[in-house]
Amino acid sequence: MMKKILTCLLCAALCLSMAACQSNSETPAQEETAKVEQKEEAQEAPEATEQAEESSSSETSTQYPLTISTYNYAKEPVEYTFEKAPERVWAQNQNNIETMLALGLADKIVGACGLDGEIREDLKEEFAKINYYESMPSKEEILALEPDFITGWYSTFSDKRLGDVNFWHERKVGTYMSLNSACRGPAAENPQTINEECEDILTLGKIFDVEDRAKEIVDEIQSEVEKINKHLESQPRLTAAVLEDEGGSYRVYGEDTLGGNVAVNGGAELAVGKHGENGNISAEDLIAVNPDAIFMVWYDGYSVGDVDYAGEHVVKLITEDPKFASLDAVKNGRVYPINLSGIYCSGMRTLDGILDVSKNLYPELYQD
Repeated sequence: MMKKILTCLLCAALCLSMAACQSNSETPAQEETAKVEQKEEAQEAPEATEQAEESSSSETSTQYPLTISTYNYAKEPVEYTFEKAPERVWAQNQNNIETMLALGLADKIVGACGLDGEIREDLKEEFAKINYYESMPSKEEILALEPDFITGWYSTFSDKRLGDVNFWHERKVGTYMSLNSACRGPAAENPQTINEECEDILTLGKIFDVEDRAKEIVDEIQSEVEKINKHLESQPRLTAAVLEDEGGSYRVYGEDTLGGNVAVNGGAELAVGKHGENGNISAEDLIAVNPDAIFMVWYDGYSVGDVDYAGEHVVKLITEDPKFASLDAVKNGRVYPINLSGIYCSGMRTLDGILDVSKNLYPELYQD
């Protein structure tokens, strides 16, 4: 009896062993099929990884409704909510026009006005596409264009021009004032800096859902400032004065103004115009501080008396005046012209203003 039980158990174990072997073994055809499937999976894996990487590095997208903060003509903060990106834009003044163009938004501009000079060379092709007015149209003419957004300076919204922002907000037309256009109050209390210029660019980028392009522009500005600061870590900064000849006295672009802040970010130490000192200076004052360099402000049509001093000619107001012959800046050939567009509500010209200063003060930084 015991022998029969042992025989049965041995048979059962043999059957289980054979079944296990059959389940773990494959025919040559099955093995080949499995290898092909594994190879295909391996080839598909990198593609899936690339898709995941593309997804993780996707462009920033604005989420609407979007509420932004701006100002009214009383210089009070106000908010406006955009349900979607504007489609019909009135752009006022050079900084806003050029920023819109640089952000790739020429097709959104139904009208523009207020250039102080030539449009940037790299933006001329886009500028040719827009409806530009040589002189300021009336509020009624702009209303007829049916804008849904207006970007301009503080002065844009005076009673003599377009009227206060509430007029437009009530008609579902959004507005935005350039932060350094005096909308925040006196510069002594609200210093104007390149940070506000960058914020303007980023805000317009957000409003129009082109944040990535706006960030590229701002990154370029900030990268140049970092480069200049790094270069000056181990050496003293040259002193400079940023001035505009107003016929008998000199307007100072000091620490509280964008012009002074651009100069500081370009590597200068301001010789005049420290915080709170925003009045004009005399020729005697300038001689007393004797800066290493002088930057003379000009703009299209700039003149002193009956003489046109636009462009390079503006330096003659210092270099050809006998009373300034003793200045180090004159003796060392360090009197330079600087265009107003790069130091007041500068927008896309912010980097130009910074480079006007740094390339003249520290040319070695830009040698190949």
